[in-house]
Order: sequence, then C-alpha cells, then structure tokens
Amino acid sequence: MMNNAKQTKTNVVNKPNDPIYCGIDVGKKVFVVSLSCKDKTKTFSNTGGDIKQAMAYLNTYAGTNLALVVLESTGGLEIPLAKALHQSGFNVVIANPNKTSQFAKSCSNAKTDNQDAKMLAFDAKFLSLDEDKLSHLLYVPPSEEQERLEALVVRRHQLVAMRVQEKNRIWKIHDSQKLSVERIIAYLDKEIKDLEQDIETLSKHFDDTTKKFKDIKGIGGVTVATLMSMLLKLGTLSN
Repeated sequence: MMNNAKQTKTNVVNKPNDPIYCGIDVGKKVFVVSLSCKDKTKTFSNTGGDIKQAMAYLNTYAGTNLALVVLESTGGLEIPLAKALHQSGFNVVIANPNKTSQFAKSCSNAKTDNQDAKMLAFDAKFLSLDEDKLSHLLYVPPSEEQERLEALVVRRHQLVAMRVQEKNRIWKIHDSQKLSVERIIAYLDKEIKDLEQDIETLSKHFDDTTKKFKDIKGIGGVTVATLMSMLLKLGTLSN
C-alpha cells in the first residue's frame, strides 16, 4: 500500500461548515481518495482493513460535512467500498465511467491516477447542484434476496454460454466424442432449467417491481429477472 500519511497538509481554504466533496478512483489493488478540502490525495490498498481506515480518514477530515462521494463503476470492484461508505452514513453515487471521462475532457483534464479522484470530487460537487436528480442517483446496497437473484442470473448466463459452445462444437468433432458432448448438453439443459425455476421463485419477492416489466408484451420471467439484475448493478432498483 502506498502510504501518503505525510500528505495531510493542505492549502485549500475551507470554512468549518462548508460542504466537502469526495472522489474515489478504484483500481484492482488500490483506491485513491480526493477530498475537496485537501490539496493532496491519499491512497489505500483495496482490502477490508484499508477500507475501514479510509472510513476513519473521511470521518476525521470531512465528517458530517461530507456531502457526497462519487466512485466510478469498475466492473464490481467498487461495490465493497460503496457498501462501506453507505453503512458509514455517507451519500454515494456510482458514476458511469464514460460520463466521467467526458466530464474530465470538458474540463481539459486527463484521466490519470490521482487526477481521476480529483475530477470525481469535482463531479460530486457538480452533481450536488441538482438535488432532485441526485436523489435518483444515490447508491442503495441490494438486499440479500437481490444479491442472490443477481448471482442466479449471472450463473444462468454462464451456463447458457457453455451450452452454446457445446452445441457449436458437436458439428465438427469426431463421432467418438459426440456422446460426451450430448451428455454435457443434457446436463446443462437440466441445470439451466433448475436455475430458471429458482429465479422465478425468487422473483416473487419483487412482485411490485416485476409488474412494471411484465406489462410489456413478450417479456418472460427470466428476462424480467435479468433486467432487474442489471438495475441492481447500477444501484437503481430501489429508486
């Protein structure tokens, strides 16, 4: 972990009750925190222990003045941190990286390292100007049932892809291999069917939400669950 403990001095003038904005650039191994009240960023390793240290850092240097934290969506790497921030009582937005990249370009700033985090902090200040829009963007952690639904949908998608591969393979293999491939396809058929039944059962927990999708002609239960899982990744299902 890069230790920026000495980088606590700042030339930024911030009044005691001024709102503070935070941007966090999340990578595979580390995440970089930028506070609008501090010149320099601070880097933490992307582990449970350091996430706790980051929460303590935010409480120490921002506390109740921290108005908003913005993270970029990074394929799920940001979720543990987003959950920790939410549990600590901070408002969090998981931003689309394409939009933040465009925002950086409009400000004539390259998206590199610490500059990413600083631009996300600036983006947090910009988003806070429209409270109504912001209320629809705030991250809400999924419930246990929602996480399970997403996991089942992902697993079904994986098995369907495997079945397509096996079906494509059967036309260009030796006759001695066909029985094995057919057995695999039959096994995948059963596993996919079982998963679809589990998905349908679990989807009943979200009847109020699924009704909005089921009213659309041609959309079945599994498709509805897939759409819901996509919304969960965006943190928008509750909104």
